[in-house]
Amino acid sequence: MRSLLLGIVLALSTGCEAPVQEEPPPPEPTPFVVVHPHLAATPAHKAVVLERVDREPYAQILAELTAQADRAIRAEEVAWRTSEQNSNAQAAAANAFLAWIHDDQSRADRAVEFLAAIRTDFENRDDWDINISMPHNLIGWTDAWDLLSATGLAPQESLDAAAGDIVSIAHQFFSDYVLDEGTRTLMLRPAQNNHPIRTAVAIGYVALAFWDDPLSPSMRDWAFSELDYLWGPNGQYQFDDGSVSEGPFYSGYAWTPSLVLFGAVEQSGRTLELRRSCMNRNDAEPWTDHGCIEGEPFTFANPLRTERFRGFARWSMGLRLPWGMRPPREDSRFSAPNGAALLTSFADDAGDLRWDWEQNRDVPERTSHALDTKLRHLVWFDDAVPAREPDFVSRALPVAGEATFRSSWDQGAVWGMLMAEHGSARKTLHDHVDATSFQVAAHGEYLLMDTGYYKPVDYNNARTANATGHNVVLIDGQGAPDKGLLTNFGDADAWLEHALLGGVVESAEARQSYEDADLVRTMAFVDGRYFVIFDRIHSEREPREHRFRVHGWAGFDSGGTFTLEAERATWERAAAGVDVHVGSPDGAVVLEQPPYEEARAPYTHEIEEGRATTHHEVVDGVITASAPDFLAVLAPYRVGEERADVRWEEGAAWVDGDLIVLREPGEGTLVFADGTLETDAAAVILRPGVFAWASRGTYVRWEGVDLLVGGDAEGVGLGE
Repeated sequence: MRSLLLGIVLALSTGCEAPVQEEPPPPEPTPFVVVHPHLAATPAHKAVVLERVDREPYAQILAELTAQADRAIRAEEVAWRTSEQNSNAQAAAANAFLAWIHDDQSRADRAVEFLAAIRTDFENRDDWDINISMPHNLIGWTDAWDLLSATGLAPQESLDAAAGDIVSIAHQFFSDYVLDEGTRTLMLRPAQNNHPIRTAVAIGYVALAFWDDPLSPSMRDWAFSELDYLWGPNGQYQFDDGSVSEGPFYSGYAWTPSLVLFGAVEQSGRTLELRRSCMNRNDAEPWTDHGCIEGEPFTFANPLRTERFRGFARWSMGLRLPWGMRPPREDSRFSAPNGAALLTSFADDAGDLRWDWEQNRDVPERTSHALDTKLRHLVWFDDAVPAREPDFVSRALPVAGEATFRSSWDQGAVWGMLMAEHGSARKTLHDHVDATSFQVAAHGEYLLMDTGYYKPVDYNNARTANATGHNVVLIDGQGAPDKGLLTNFGDADAWLEHALLGGVVESAEARQSYEDADLVRTMAFVDGRYFVIFDRIHSEREPREHRFRVHGWAGFDSGGTFTLEAERATWERAAAGVDVHVGSPDGAVVLEQPPYEEARAPYTHEIEEGRATTHHEVVDGVITASAPDFLAVLAPYRVGEERADVRWEEGAAWVDGDLIVLREPGEGTLVFADGTLETDAAAVILRPGVFAWASRGTYVRWEGVDLLVGGDAEGVGLGE
């Protein structure tokens, strides 16, 4: 102790500082070790796959994957085309997967042959929008390389050669479609939709697998900047309610490849420390709030297990027609998503997504839309998660601008949809001028339709894009403003409001203004059996022609039959039909058909995958007035069974004993042959002694008996 004190005193007395102990250098970071496979599967998955492949649905998926592996190598094309390269890439991945799970040398040899057939002359391509097809081949080839690397059955020189070829194509693709400002400005920046997403997934997948390639850091920065933005809250692609701006068809092309990449990120174990790349941000509405700062460091937060990313699958499921297909809304055809059942490995409760995948009449257990996911279904689909019906039936999403009504989740249920998009939800290249439009399906048949995606000219909009191709009100032949090119979105904002779900009457309201008129359309679903459309129009203009347009999927070359009578139009298919009755409290409505022109709206449509464009029958309910209101009854029926009895009295409709009234709101009494109605509501649906539904009213009284008391003067109410 004395010596220590003496040392301190001497140091102070001589003015010398006490020695400072140096900090030890930080330890060297543990190098990341890649263990193959690490993208589509991990080593632990091998035993899982072998345990399950003898039972369904895995056995059938394995058989399909085996057939894919048995394809012949395609090398017949002169140009570099994705039709050839995608086929070879998928076969390569299938063979590599079979080699991995079965330790099969012959399958490994086949995979090596396919990888040796990779063409690197990407500059000889002749498809201008080849970017949307690149996930198929770049992911397929990369999976084949990763899986083969785990087998020990392929020569290292073959694996190295394949890696060089895959990276070479990815470099060319990145250079030509992303780094080249002209191509990027044409192909990626205007869209902010599935185009940049699919491009980013393809590039990001290669950059994740071939981590140490000199260009991979730049490729990762750009790819994951795009995906972080577009799947995030500022990207204006997916919204907080799970909906996606470009509708259920094209959004599936974005979501499935993203799921595959995000799954690979999780399984790789990599932490993605990146820098923002803003080169593809669009400063036009609705993307001005992107907030991108070039070069800003960020860590990629994988969306895979988030409720937001899973929200897409639940939104899409909520749109489904009763038999499982998604309706042809916007630029779309009948479709079913691929990949949602894979969330059984990544979500706490994805039993409803399994149910949706399995319960599809037309394409059950699909594994091939937007990207081939067969081998991932063998690895990631978990049949220990029990299938269950969704925890909702009807649904209204004001942000998406859509209300979906259904009587049940049965495949023969009655189903309807009302549209009312605004803001970012309608500002997409794949949007249509379809706000306030409706669709109806029942008893296994699609009946009142949207006209889908008929686009015979690549550089123009679909011929079905404007209002005339949808079930809307036309004023002097015009709906909301026509759709322009690129970011000239046309249309007009609409709002979905006052939804009422869960009772004997369900309803929602769409509001929109165009042609100097304000239109409020209410769609009501009564007793799970039929629909009512109330259109209330306000305008100060002189009398004009107003057309209540209805497209039905029957007649001409679309199958089924069509009948037009004085007060009713009927579209009938094999199992079901629908009667449409249109009236008005403002005068007689004449049912007539607009002029027909082949391959043009309104009669043309393209809604079935793989089928030629066909034509259907269209009817307009026509009245000329300053601001007429429309009252329509849409009554589906099963072929061979009794149809709804619809009759008109004093501008109101009786449907199987239900009274439906549209009037000016305010105190009033209406006398009918069967009784007296007292109400202040603008619209009423009542069943004497049972229920009353009212819009913009506080009471409904029938024959002196109150059926609804204390309703909503600004919205809707239901008394049961």
